[in-house]
Amino acid sequence: MYSKLFCGTFQPKTRNANERDVDDAVKIYKIELFQFEKTIIYLSDFLSPEERIRANGYHFEKTKNQFIICRILLKFLLAEHLKININLISIELDSLKKPFLASHPFVFFNVSHAGDYALIAISKNSIGIDIEFIDKKFVYNDILAHVFNRTEIDEIVTSNSEHLYFYRFWTRKEAIVKAIGKGIDDSLSEITVTDGSHSLPSTLIGGFKTINTFSFKVNADYIGAIAFTGELNAIDKIKLYPLPSPDELKTLLG
Repeated sequence: MYSKLFCGTFQPKTRNANERDVDDAVKIYKIELFQFEKTIIYLSDFLSPEERIRANGYHFEKTKNQFIICRILLKFLLAEHLKININLISIELDSLKKPFLASHPFVFFNVSHAGDYALIAISKNSIGIDIEFIDKKFVYNDILAHVFNRTEIDEIVTSNSEHLYFYRFWTRKEAIVKAIGKGIDDSLSEITVTDGSHSLPSTLIGGFKTINTFSFKVNADYIGAIAFTGELNAIDKIKLYPLPSPDELKTLLG
């Protein structure tokens, strides 16, 4: 049995304040982590006991703060999405260690962070998101054959921007495995993520019939990718939603 995978590149447009939400929208939120660092103490009040233990388990203060910022913003956004109080948001892990809402199992979400930025995605379909800093000093030659197939490698090494293509393909694969809830394994190179439509064994993508994967620039130094199931080549479903400022968030949280 075969499935369809569509890969492309786009630049998400920020949703207009007057634009109505649609039920099948794919929502992306960009977080500049440093903007929220001064609100850590306040945000910590909204951690559950289990989340507080996890936060205190991080060795480095920066990593701990990243977790707190991303977790509370995720809970806030899920509460806004579902129109319920943030205290009713309880994030659990399924058998594959993928976070989910037991109270609303058909609301899907994913988080990724790298350096000074993070991305959150929310959808009614299985979804994965990834962000990476484009490190032009990174030597990736030793891992190419383990992650990419011959078609992808040829496109990377013959491009006029090898590191950009490397991270474009890398983030697409990361987003896909997060969307399907599958760990990275030896079959990753069999999932072709060059631009266009691909037919591949359904077992490679968790039995889903279709997967969309789109790359986008977060800024000049960071690249993101989003993957979601559902209608093929559904680029028009994706919107970048604005976040409240730190001060606005404190007011909204009350």
